[in-house]
Amino acid sequence: MRIQSTSHRLSKPALGYCLAIGLATCLTSSPATAASWLVHDVGAFATAAAALQPGDEIVLADGTWTDARLLLKGQGTAAAPIVLRAQTPGKVILSGASDLRLAGSYLQVSNLVFRNGYTPGDAVVAFRESSKAVASHSRVTGLVIDDYSNPDGSDQDYWVSVYGSNNRLDHSQLRGKTNAGPTVVVVRDATQGLDNQHRIDHNWFGPRPALGVNGGETIRVGTSDTSLSDSNSTVENNWFEGCDGETEIVSNKSGGNTFRGNVFYRSAGALTLRHGNGNRVIDNLFLGDDKAGTGGVRIINADQTVSNNYFERLAGSSNRSALAVMDAQANPPLSGYAPVVNATISRNTFVDVAKISFGVGHDEAKGIVVAASNSHFSGNLIVNRTSKNPPNAASSLAGIAFSNNVQSPQASSVFPGGVSSASIALQQAASGLWVPATPLPTIGADPALAMTPREQTGVDWYPKVGEVALSRTSTGVDR
Repeated sequence: MRIQSTSHRLSKPALGYCLAIGLATCLTSSPATAASWLVHDVGAFATAAAALQPGDEIVLADGTWTDARLLLKGQGTAAAPIVLRAQTPGKVILSGASDLRLAGSYLQVSNLVFRNGYTPGDAVVAFRESSKAVASHSRVTGLVIDDYSNPDGSDQDYWVSVYGSNNRLDHSQLRGKTNAGPTVVVVRDATQGLDNQHRIDHNWFGPRPALGVNGGETIRVGTSDTSLSDSNSTVENNWFEGCDGETEIVSNKSGGNTFRGNVFYRSAGALTLRHGNGNRVIDNLFLGDDKAGTGGVRIINADQTVSNNYFERLAGSSNRSALAVMDAQANPPLSGYAPVVNATISRNTFVDVAKISFGVGHDEAKGIVVAASNSHFSGNLIVNRTSKNPPNAASSLAGIAFSNNVQSPQASSVFPGGVSSASIALQQAASGLWVPATPLPTIGADPALAMTPREQTGVDWYPKVGEVALSRTSTGVDR
């Protein structure tokens, strides 16, 4: 039996009336007709959510929902997903000890705000009910989690935990996490499947203060124990703004992932390919504004590609260098440092960065002595308009083939060759990025590379309180 779907939403009294009379007068003529409920409290939500069918919709009424623990569970379809949404974006606030879990397939959640409290469980939003009931082909969009942190900074939780496969987190805003645990984590295991194919896109990750210990990542994809398998997930077109939680802003711990079109703005840390092979870091922007600790990409493991990225005014060194190629252990455990093999570092632009580092972490006492091998550094442009000369190496560069690179004004003696000296004048493109005044068709990032607009990330109905004062905007740079 199905509650009738009409152009208006059933109010709480109407829903109660339907339940009281056994739904007799609320039946549709077709059992396939979708139903819609407007619910005002957790009890009404639970009743509506008890037997959801494809195309059904639950609408949370405007107001503050305190200590609301919600489970959206069902089997929708691609053509008829099961929907949970706010009555009005920005006017449904989940506070106190609230959380949301999704289990099933083709579920969609939109426009909820969590603030003034913290999760009573291990996640604010989890794409699972339990280890045996996860979500797939599901989407959470327009989610706002604002300073929803456990006051005990050592008590670990996640703000969004992504399980299952083919799920999406997009156009959401998460800022202010102060306790332990990644802001967003992709959880992988053999039971739920390792080929996840998740998509995390067009989100605004606002300021996260330094945690002081490991566990303050903004995104972590996988863990070391399953890192030799491929997740095949995509993290693209997000803004990371003031994400200072720890050295690893993004901690990649699986294979086959793509990090594309993201903007890292004034974030003290780096995108770290910590574990896993065959990952791609392409078309990203790393903009430090000379803020202490701002970094770019750290490379570990095999078959990594870092190409067509733009790095500007990054002040970090060592693990937080604009580019950090690590040394490794000869026979590392899964949690150790695997050798950099067959890395491709090509067509990137580095402008006024503090350090480009090779052999990072080299330590004879710890056995971290294996330098990169069978790797290529080609077509890169390095320009410093000050006296800084960023390249440095703590171990042999014999395993890296350098070719067709340019450094301005003078090629560093660190390089064994393959880097030409040239005096390169820069000008600002329409994007606000610095490009050679005289084009270099095969050197550096594509001059047409553009910033993902900040206003196209997150939502437009809730403020972004970040580090953007803004000396730089998505359409250009004001100097």
